[in-house]
Amino acid sequence: MSKFVIAEEAHVAIAKYPATSNGVTTLDAVNMEGYAHISMILVSGAAAGTDITATVYASTDASATSAELVAFNYYQETTASTDVLGARVLNSTTALTLDNSATTNIFAVVELDASELPADHNWVNMTLTDSTNATNIICCIYVLSGARYGGPESPSVIA
Repeated sequence: MSKFVIAEEAHVAIAKYPATSNGVTTLDAVNMEGYAHISMILVSGAAAGTDITATVYASTDASATSAELVAFNYYQETTASTDVLGARVLNSTTALTLDNSATTNIFAVVELDASELPADHNWVNMTLTDSTNATNIICCIYVLSGARYGGPESPSVIA
């Protein structure tokens, strides 16, 4: 059986530390130029609020120049406090909805290959949208893999 050591074979970037989400939150953009894949792990907290809609953008720089919505695959766990993800879903509408209004402690994993990005759009970021009076607690962790030049002390990918 082979192993995958995240700290040595991938790059971890915190896109949003656990905090309340209120209105539209734009997460940090990451440069995928030296990576083949990104997994974006969204985790909602114990405070049930309103639904959270996640969208993914690709752009030509960290400032979201020429930003374009990107379709992606995702897996979602919606039964509260378990570790079993549902089947892969192709997000054809370019938005993923976490049903945080009915169930707390859920998560989703968004998967995107660098080959799926538009030409010259190496920067990827996510926005989270919910009601402006929401009490949602959410965090997001990016895991970049398939490094062109991997190592445990890989350079920052966040601008």
